[in-house]
Amino acid sequence: MKKAVVILPVLILLLIIFWPEVLLPSADLQTRGPAIFSSLEEVTGYREGPLVLVFISLTCHVCWEELFEMKDFVDGMALPVTLVGVSAENRERLVQFIRRYSFSYPVIEDRNKTLFRRFRVRLEPFVVILDSSGEVFHLDDPALDFETRRELNKKKILEVAAK
Repeated sequence: MKKAVVILPVLILLLIIFWPEVLLPSADLQTRGPAIFSSLEEVTGYREGPLVLVFISLTCHVCWEELFEMKDFVDGMALPVTLVGVSAENRERLVQFIRRYSFSYPVIEDRNKTLFRRFRVRLEPFVVILDSSGEVFHLDDPALDFETRRELNKKKILEVAAK
């Protein structure tokens, strides 16, 4: 009995160290797969509630920071909006990113940059907020400094969530 009491915690610790997907949140991503879509219309919740599109490049750490900042903001405030990452990266790289960072929100693989052109995205990160009907509520303003942009984007997310 004493051996079992000692061995069990050690086994659990080894399992966490060498196979974290089993006990950590990314395990769900392993079983059902990441939510990667090829168009805005495929995203669950499109035209059912507001969407916050965050355009990113996986090679841009500032983009990651903005994506996770928006994720933490939406989660922390329990806002009724759907956060969506948008990237022109290939599917394999997106899957690696989603699994590595346990990103549970939808991601659009925009290989042809259709959404980039539609919303006139010239640099990343870039935030676009759509209202419940799918109309543009707010477009990020790259002319502003980064902190001002971030605060304005958060303010607009709160406004669209209150509608």
